[in-house]
Amino acid sequence: MHFLRLGLPLVILFIAAGCSSTSHFTPGGILRQAVDVPDHFLVGSHSDTTTSVPRPGEGCRNPMMDPRDGTRLILVRSSEGLGDYEAPEGRYGVGGGELLRLDCGTGVARGIVRR
Repeated sequence: MHFLRLGLPLVILFIAAGCSSTSHFTPGGILRQAVDVPDHFLVGSHSDTTTSVPRPGEGCRNPMMDPRDGTRLILVRSSEGLGDYEAPEGRYGVGGGELLRLDCGTGVARGIVRR
């Protein structure tokens, strides 16, 4: 029982430290261009299939959707009007450990970045 009182806070601390280091946003970190992306992604709804056009100044929205087939992108991190979104692996050329970066004000894909 003594271990749980001391060990559990340490485990939580290590998990929190690991999460914060994987969320680091690097504005110039484009690895390569995305493939087969729409002209722009749309802002999706959490409750149904309605969408809207992203607007400058509204920040990065979640989820974003491909207007061609409804593929949903989930926001992982954002900074300076750019958002890094989780996409299904293989979609848009995104591989394991990678995210799709979008311009949040326009919904235009900027490229693929490291997670």
